[in-house]
Amino acid sequence: MKRISFFLMCLLLSAGSEAALRLPRLFSNGMVVQRQQPVAIWGWADAGENVTVTLGRGKAVTATADAQGAWRVTLPPMKAAGPLTMTVAATGGDILRIEDVWVGDVWLCSGQSNIDTNLERVYPQYPDEIDNDSTTRVRLLRVENVAALDGPRQDIVTTGWQTLSKAHAWRFTALGYFLGKRMERETGVVQGIVQSSWGGTPIESWLPADTVRRYDKRKADEAVLWADADLQRRANEANARASERWNALLSERDPGLSGGWTAKEYDDSQWQRANQYALPVSPRHGFCGTYWLRQHIHVDADHAGQAAQLLVGTLVDADYTFINGQEVGRTYYQYPPRRYRVPEGVLQAGDNVLTVRFINRGMAPQFVHEKPYGLRWPDGTWQPLSEEWLVHDGVQMPQQPSMPTGFQNMAAAAYNGMLQPITPYTFAGVVWYQGESNTDRPAAYEQWLTSLIASWRQRFDNATLPFVIVQLANYMAPSATPQESNWARLREAQRRVALADKNAESIVNIDLGEANDIHPLRKREVAERVAVAVDKLVFGKRVMLSPQPLRATASVDGTVTIDFDQPLATGAVHGFEVQGADGRFINVEATATGSHVTLRAPSSSTKVPRVRYAWKDNPVEADCRSASTTLPTTPFELAVE
Repeated sequence: MKRISFFLMCLLLSAGSEAALRLPRLFSNGMVVQRQQPVAIWGWADAGENVTVTLGRGKAVTATADAQGAWRVTLPPMKAAGPLTMTVAATGGDILRIEDVWVGDVWLCSGQSNIDTNLERVYPQYPDEIDNDSTTRVRLLRVENVAALDGPRQDIVTTGWQTLSKAHAWRFTALGYFLGKRMERETGVVQGIVQSSWGGTPIESWLPADTVRRYDKRKADEAVLWADADLQRRANEANARASERWNALLSERDPGLSGGWTAKEYDDSQWQRANQYALPVSPRHGFCGTYWLRQHIHVDADHAGQAAQLLVGTLVDADYTFINGQEVGRTYYQYPPRRYRVPEGVLQAGDNVLTVRFINRGMAPQFVHEKPYGLRWPDGTWQPLSEEWLVHDGVQMPQQPSMPTGFQNMAAAAYNGMLQPITPYTFAGVVWYQGESNTDRPAAYEQWLTSLIASWRQRFDNATLPFVIVQLANYMAPSATPQESNWARLREAQRRVALADKNAESIVNIDLGEANDIHPLRKREVAERVAVAVDKLVFGKRVMLSPQPLRATASVDGTVTIDFDQPLATGAVHGFEVQGADGRFINVEATATGSHVTLRAPSSSTKVPRVRYAWKDNPVEADCRSASTTLPTTPFELAVE
């Protein structure tokens, strides 16, 4: 009889060997399976072999491998338990054992960059909690990014299950990390969090190809065009060569590199002075090349020679950053915060020089407002940087030639590579946080999201699989006047999908965003709201979520009354608009009393066809909240009866 440990099995597979009996990589040591539901276990064996699966002392379940070698069993519902051993045995003699298996709750976190935002990014928000966190009762598994255009993959790429700790969770979804901890505290059972997400991906990437074709033949055909692996490889190689050539010319022609502009002793007395928020860059649009900035920093004797953390906020686009001629950090694109470690001995008593070399490929160099810029010393002292810099043009370049190789953004790419291979794993629910990449075409989003939920439920073999939809956060510059906001339209699509589905809820997020950052950091607060929705959807608790409008009715005196599903905080509220006879919306005064909001239309003789609330990219003035929970009212648009 051959007994194969899971570790040895992975080694054999990675070496190219085909073990007769094998399991998906999702099934590995430390895994969590769902309690109180039938649990699907599947894999491959020789055609016609019987495969028997046993978990702990539970009942053995047997299936026969089909002509392609695929088999699947369904374990009966189990109570929370663990640690257990899962044994998978084939009649040919192969036996696989998976250790440290727990029966608990398992959650799938999917979407794009805001659910992809990792613990490292949000660490400054919650340093004490993260530094002191470690538990074996929350398990994490990340599905690595794989774009597949030529059809569904058989298996995922992953490093397997990890117990929760700062080190293991550093690159893991921050929202999922906080959700797992919250649910473990609440339920007392082990939690499994599976992350399958990819920053920047549109919803079409997460849908089956046939669904995309039903609604957007052009997009489906684009994926078919690029489905050839050799064509993808050649396009990637061409882009890599173009990038290599572009960067070589950039370095060759950049006067800052040949002229020693990073050196402390370099004479910058002839450089132009400029505020970091008003850089004299030309052209503002389509800028390609380098731009240099220098700032002199005084360090006192008490801190001289010490290591420090340099925070250079968030920059657009790429940067190489130096202190006294020594590189202390680099970031290749605009979104990550610049948090660079300055080694001991670099910062000297007296004058020091900080140099930033911007590299931009189409956008003017920018410092993002309201981000931290300064030095943090080991004793906690914060030394802010000046907003004033010495600036100098570097070299301007032509646009880097490229082919369209964002294959992960094409139809069904993430679905094939990262979603279908984990089906039909049993989950307690799905957290879906996506939509930023669809705000350029929000009208179709309601249809797309409804189809995604239906197709995933079918693939996971669970017609009532709960979905928690996280609405887009507030973002971009606030506006005092009404906007025709695509972000608001997409939030409305998210709201309407959840309203139409008794097994879905939407989470309102318009008070947790940042005007200057598409990836806001307050992910623990978002996770807390997701957990409340989970309490309602999964555990049947009577909890209140964000207030939802029920109806809007007009009175003869010109007032419009909006009824809500719960009492509201009493008083004047802001962010409400009514539609005029010309079709345009205007701001109106509003008052909340009980579970109603009364709007005063500008004219009693004008019929108001529609009302809306928080209908902006960043509705900072919207302050209508639940009386009991203080959760913000959902944004909405409603016809007036």
